[in-house]
Parts: sequence; structure tokens; C-alpha cells
Amino acid sequence: MKGIKAEGSVNKKVRTTILGCVFAFFLALAYLENISFLRYVNYVLSIPPFAVTMFFIHNIIAVSLIIIGMSFYVDFVPAFLPKRDIDYVVLNHPRIFALAFTIIILTVSVLRVYRFHYGFLLMNLTQILMLLSLPHGILEAFGIYRAIYKTLKGELTNRVLAEIYMIFLLAAILEVGFLQVLKIRY
Repeated sequence: MKGIKAEGSVNKKVRTTILGCVFAFFLALAYLENISFLRYVNYVLSIPPFAVTMFFIHNIIAVSLIIIGMSFYVDFVPAFLPKRDIDYVVLNHPRIFALAFTIIILTVSVLRVYRFHYGFLLMNLTQILMLLSLPHGILEAFGIYRAIYKTLKGELTNRVLAEIYMIFLLAAILEVGFLQVLKIRY
């Protein structure tokens, strides 16, 4: 076969194409999970241990999707783009782009939940900053940043992935705890 090397490993272009298809498939599944999660979140919150588990799983799905997407990008650039500096700017400056992507992801996430809850989007900058500065928001931001940064640097190991998942477990516990203490419903 043309895409298979003599040793049996898949070449970079085939691997990248497969990773892109896997990413698209899981993106569609995550969309369906997100819709059902937001639809039933009030029922989930009625049982705190179940709520922690569901928030954790929801966050793990999101960060895993981010990692798959960033892995696709990391593989796509050298496999399909020419060797120009402009094409490698994200890979050459992972810290800056990890921070930018984290800010974008968190802002979109907050705005989406707020819009889902209230049916329209009327939110000022102070409210967004308050939501992002809650302890679980800070933990989630750190977890997302770390996942993106380590993926772009090519340093994502099982240990780092376990640390990222533990950050999201702690964030889920804090988020459900705050919601239970404040009796906030989505």
C-alpha cells in the first residue's frame, strides 16, 4: 500500500488525515453531548456526587477534543504546508498561542452557557470577568492552557495528561460546590 511504510507504520500524511477525520467525528459527538448536558443540567445538579461526575466528564470531553484538535494541527503543519516561517508561527511560539486560544475558548464557553441560560446575550465585561475569575474558572483556564501548550510543544505525555485531568476533577468539585452553596441553577 502506498500509505504504509515497510515497517508497517503509517506515513505522516495518512496519519494526519486519519487524525482529522477522528477529530471531526468526535467534534460532532461532543456537540450532541453538550446539547444534552445543558438540557439536563438542573437534574444533574440535584445529586451532587453525580453532578461532579458529569461536570468532570463534560470537561474531560472538551479538553480531550482540544488536545485532538491541537494534535491534528501539530501534525498537519509539517505534513501538508511548505517549510515557511509564517506557516510555523504557532508551533514556534506555543506559549503565546496557547494563551490566546485559552482566552478564546473560555470566552466562547462563558458566552454560550450564559446565552443558553437566559435565551439572549446581554452581558457586560464585568460579568464575564467575574465568571472567569471564580476558582473553578481559573483552574479550567490553567488546564486548557497546559493542554494546548504541551500539545503544541509536543510534550504531552500520559503523566501530563493525568495532571490535566486531575485539574479538571478539582475544577468540577469546586464548580458543583459553588453551585450547591449558592443554590444556583443553570
